[in-house]
Amino acid sequence: MNKRQALRRQPRGVLASKPVFCRLMPEERSTLEDLSKHTGDSVSSVMRSIFLEGVGPYCEKAKRESAQQHAKPVAGR
Repeated sequence: MNKRQALRRQPRGVLASKPVFCRLMPEERSTLEDLSKHTGDSVSSVMRSIFLEGVGPYCEKAKRESAQQHAKPVAGR
């Protein structure tokens, strides 16, 4: 008997057993649900896509801000 593999919603290697929870404001949740309906993907999949699109620019911004904080002169020196 040939058994079909279950449809995977996440890419291979995703830590499905270790979910990350995200608290959203009601209007943010509504936007996320609308995007999910529009794309036909799950809310979690859309949230992951948004994270992946934004994590690079966010990290670059954090690095710049961190470098600026370390470049500030210390009083009395």
